[in-house]
Amino acid sequence: MPLQPMVLKSLPGIKRDGTKFEGEYYVDGQWVRWQRGLPRKIGGYRSVSRYIKEICRGMKTYTENSFTYFHLGSANYIERLELDSIGASSLVFDRTPTTLVGSQANIWQFDVLYDSVNITPSNKIIAQVAPNAGCICNDLGGQVFVGDLLGTAPLTEVTIPASENATGGVVVLHPYLFYFGSDGALGWSVPGDPTDLSGSGSGSARVAAQKIVRGLPLRGGPGNAPAGLFWSADAVIRASFIGGAQLFQFDTITSQSSILSAASVIEYDGIYMWCGTDRFLMFNGVVREIPNSLNLNYFFDGLNRSAAQRVFAYKVPRFGEVWWCYPRGDATECTHAVIYNIRENTWYDTELPGLGRTAGEFSPVYGKPFLTDAEQTPPTVINFRITEGDDDRITEDGDSRILETVEGYRVWQHETGTNLIDGQIVSAIQSFFETADLSLVAGGSNPVSRSVHVDMMEPDFVQSGDMTVTITGRANSKSKEVAGPTMTIYENPPTPYEQVVNFKEERRQLRFRFESNTVNGDYQMGQVIIHVEPGTGTVLGGVN
Repeated sequence: MPLQPMVLKSLPGIKRDGTKFEGEYYVDGQWVRWQRGLPRKIGGYRSVSRYIKEICRGMKTYTENSFTYFHLGSANYIERLELDSIGASSLVFDRTPTTLVGSQANIWQFDVLYDSVNITPSNKIIAQVAPNAGCICNDLGGQVFVGDLLGTAPLTEVTIPASENATGGVVVLHPYLFYFGSDGALGWSVPGDPTDLSGSGSGSARVAAQKIVRGLPLRGGPGNAPAGLFWSADAVIRASFIGGAQLFQFDTITSQSSILSAASVIEYDGIYMWCGTDRFLMFNGVVREIPNSLNLNYFFDGLNRSAAQRVFAYKVPRFGEVWWCYPRGDATECTHAVIYNIRENTWYDTELPGLGRTAGEFSPVYGKPFLTDAEQTPPTVINFRITEGDDDRITEDGDSRILETVEGYRVWQHETGTNLIDGQIVSAIQSFFETADLSLVAGGSNPVSRSVHVDMMEPDFVQSGDMTVTITGRANSKSKEVAGPTMTIYENPPTPYEQVVNFKEERRQLRFRFESNTVNGDYQMGQVIIHVEPGTGTVLGGVN
């Protein structure tokens, strides 16, 4: 039988659940996404700051006048830095309130409200903290702080009414600040004044039996704005403005829901998605499950439940993605991510860089996601120059200098270039994907027990840097997997012979693994053609 050309293509996504042989999806991958049904490398990342004092447990970005301002909360600090339009970072300012109760279990929520009541109207950063890392049900602590959004002074604590609490979090439904917590408690501020939670125009209600852990703005109908959506441990509740003495009404969307962590909730184009305790859920007018037949078991079976409150979500709108970062196995920080691609209607996953990421947010004006590091930077010697006032950090020589050794945690700008860039260090990012099995016994009315012999491949990639391809597979689903030689796919083939890849490999269950692992390496797969013919008829292979 002559060689037959065929297009090498699997279904988009990475199938982790079930066996490798049962499906038509890609079966493995790292730092790879799908667009137009085809794999491409995920973008690179660069450090924009190395000096955050502690592991970040919540962040908020805000862009104004070409500067993006970051507020980051940790066990014992609130810190602020800013990026300019070209990505240069400022100093890190300590905005820690004097009354903050420090705890390694602290988790933060942030929002922004325009204060129109106080002497100097301005945007205010709202920061809420509670020691919720151990359990979403925690009913201890809960503090709320306010400060000028663009300022550098320490934030000040807001007095919470004695009968209420803020162990759950905060959300702004303009012009109201909402705070919420244990036993279904929920309250709101005087309109336009986030510092006054008890004056005229404020209020409170008990809207659920269990603790409320998250709130987000929701589109309200005519006469019902502002509106919001709130998640308790077992329910989803809608708040709508009605005016009068009551101000807000609350109705339960569902009382049979669940939520894994407060930071797992994310809005994407008016659709709200989150991790439940055993499935992925969404709200688009009704609460429903997000179907996931590819990595549902992989996620929940691999999740470290003891560190589940550190699960967080962010989005990458350019590629239609929602990322859920989570601690896998025995890890206590988020080391992996599962990704739902809304446009492709598929799921895949990846291991996160280094020791993982701890918090993240997509900055809509800057157009990039920013994530914080789980790994402390090595000691760095910093130059200072003495000036009339405070010390200025410098890079050039000065008349009078002091040296300081600084350690800290990085803030990373993701989806940037193709490399890992940390100061002057530029490193390659490994990206690979592995196709579904190609087999002559996979289907049809008259399957044959023959292996697949691959003679040649015509690679088709939008490509930077050389790539590699390896044929792997086995004789049957119980036999030992055998990998063939690793072949090079050249960005610029040095000879006509190397424009194609020549193989002499055969397996009954056969897969192709493509990899990019060079500085500036990048790829987008096109229509790869392989030339195959039936091989031998053996059905037995080696054993492990």
